[in-house]
Amino acid sequence: MCCRDCDHYDSDSDLTDLDTDSLEDTTSSSQCSEHSNLSEASSEDDAGGYGGETRIPDKQPATKRARADKGTDTGTAPATKGSGRKKKTPSLIVTVPIDVLLEIFGLLEPVDLLQLFRVNKAFRKVLSSNNAVSVWKAARVNRGGVPDCIPGMSEVEWANLLFGGSQCQECGKKGIWRIDFGIRRRLCPSCFNENLVCDSAFPYEFSGYDPIIMDLIPSSNIGGDYHDHITSCKFFWSDDVLKMAEELKVYLKPGAEQALEDFKQSRKKYVDSDIGHITVCNAWADEDSSRQFSRAREFRSQNIELFQARLVDLGHDAEDVKRMFDRHHYGVLDQELTDARWKRLIPKVERKLAELQEGWRLENQRNVSSDRESKLLAMYQKYVRPLPQAIIPPPETFLKLCDVAEFIKSPPTGDEESDIQPCYAFAERIPEFCAEHKHKRKLELTRLLALSTDVGQDTTTLQSQGIDAPDDMLMQLATSVFQCTQPRSFPLITWYKAQYHGPSSHNPGMSRNYARSASTPSCTFSISQRGVAAARSFLSLVGLEFQTTTATTMDDLQCRFFCSNCPSKPENGGSYRMAMNWRQGIFHYVEYEGPSHKEPRWEFLSAEQLQVIKGWRTPEYPGATQRVWRCNKCELYHGNSTTKGTVIDHMQLHGITTPTEGIDFSYDQGVMEKPPPATKFFVTPQTKPPAKSGTTQKSKPSTKTGSTKLGYRCQHCNGLNRTFILEGVKQHIKVKHNISSPSEGPDFCKFPSHLNSS
Repeated sequence: MCCRDCDHYDSDSDLTDLDTDSLEDTTSSSQCSEHSNLSEASSEDDAGGYGGETRIPDKQPATKRARADKGTDTGTAPATKGSGRKKKTPSLIVTVPIDVLLEIFGLLEPVDLLQLFRVNKAFRKVLSSNNAVSVWKAARVNRGGVPDCIPGMSEVEWANLLFGGSQCQECGKKGIWRIDFGIRRRLCPSCFNENLVCDSAFPYEFSGYDPIIMDLIPSSNIGGDYHDHITSCKFFWSDDVLKMAEELKVYLKPGAEQALEDFKQSRKKYVDSDIGHITVCNAWADEDSSRQFSRAREFRSQNIELFQARLVDLGHDAEDVKRMFDRHHYGVLDQELTDARWKRLIPKVERKLAELQEGWRLENQRNVSSDRESKLLAMYQKYVRPLPQAIIPPPETFLKLCDVAEFIKSPPTGDEESDIQPCYAFAERIPEFCAEHKHKRKLELTRLLALSTDVGQDTTTLQSQGIDAPDDMLMQLATSVFQCTQPRSFPLITWYKAQYHGPSSHNPGMSRNYARSASTPSCTFSISQRGVAAARSFLSLVGLEFQTTTATTMDDLQCRFFCSNCPSKPENGGSYRMAMNWRQGIFHYVEYEGPSHKEPRWEFLSAEQLQVIKGWRTPEYPGATQRVWRCNKCELYHGNSTTKGTVIDHMQLHGITTPTEGIDFSYDQGVMEKPPPATKFFVTPQTKPPAKSGTTQKSKPSTKTGSTKLGYRCQHCNGLNRTFILEGVKQHIKVKHNISSPSEGPDFCKFPSHLNSS
């Protein structure tokens, strides 16, 4: 373990600028600070002494005035009586008889004697004499039973190893507390790694040396790479190896065999005795470290109470003072606090307290501002949850409103409820803020339509007068087809669809997170030129004016069209074409931009064809199994949509047993921007039964005439050629399409009878 005296805990202090020991004595205890002016020797004398550090006094002594010759007339008035009397200084202690000094020194501890040893030549001579041996022994007893010196070390060397500071004795790195008594050094891990040699590596590191050297020098069982961990290996200090090799050379002369053997035996005996003493030293070091920690804790407790009382007396807030010492550790409080140290420390303590108070104020401001912002965002999210994406302002825009931002950054009131209360007043402005954003978005789209020559011809008046208000009627026209400026965007027919388009439309898995850090730029719109051209072609075909016809009017016509640009496609001996309503036709024309669709061309379905399609049950769209459904009562499935059945089951948590689509739950129209798929209509009947998946008609022909095993087809599976037996098609419709009582005609139809005959 380590032996810490003077600067223990200093390295742990989180506020090192408060530790003024650097102003007093960085290598000694506070007990020795009074001796800093005893030096009468030159600086080179102070630098010596077993690794001691050079002491630099805080103030240089005043230059002595040259003595004037008594018989010389200097032209100045003679000094008055007593004016030349010297001031008494602590240096007079050197005039005390040595016996008295030794008696005084016997009351000190080794660290104090070590500091006195470094003061000047006089003290060094006294403490190095044989008469001082008893003084060093008494000092070791005073320190708590410091073990006797390791054989071969003097008292001064032993004290310097234990109490000479926390620096590595090789490189000078500070904060090194552990002493390796085996190799008699205080070293950092780097120096351990660089200078230690393992016994197994000795033949390689010192190939020309006798291995007997390892039995003649001290060793350590704490390796460099395993510092603080005892190992089974022995480690030797490389310099000790070299020195012992030099000593052995003396005995390599002829006739010195017996002397060599005697030397080896004496060294082995020394090393063996040293092992037991190392164990004693390690045990003492552990006990001494515990004592020093306990002593430091006692000082710390006493000094904290003293500091708190004095700071409160000086007018500082008691809570702040208590908080200062509860949350921070100051190494200077672990030592005795004298009046002199108090005078030096109090200005720094007050300055540190002021810094902490400012930090606490800023931290409290950040916390309160964050709480206010979170509260406003939660209120904002609750209000905008059911709104279409395109008309929802970005949350950071709301937070940046002048008075909202000012409120968020305003100083805390000191009361948590009072800090949050104004949020409710700001929340009442959210509807107005959203309405203003919706107004701006509609105005932008109105201006787009007014500037587009493909929407209407009588827009000159609007352009000349300027547009300062949205035109709801204009945005509901069938020719009002928008598109997002991002790539691969679908046409958005009228304002109704445009208002639901947002960033999540391009990434259905993106959650609606209204936190500022996750906010994304809102989408921008333009006119879909191909979409407008397709809409105008439909209006021309049905004979309606494109300047006044709304999208709702076109929906009410319930017309179906074939694309004249698309030829019929063969399938199973027949041919089909895709029957589309006008919305599906716009998507079809926008998606197909090839040479075959340079301009939109359509044709009506015949009355008979239209009657057949109207007789089919319209498939549910979106499908119940599509993960696009969400609850309108909470935000659980917003941004994480699920199936229709899951949402209906979830509605029971809100006490709704019979939920209504569009009111209690709905699908995310920002994701489902495309209309239902067009209907495959066979203009030429099929003459072959559809092949099963993974087989061909040639490989598996029908072998039975008039068989009814594969005679029914689901009306809801558009584009699929799968056929069923009667019970199979009913079960399929129940499970796949959630229709409990399917019936022939609307839900399934019998395959043409001539396909079941040869």
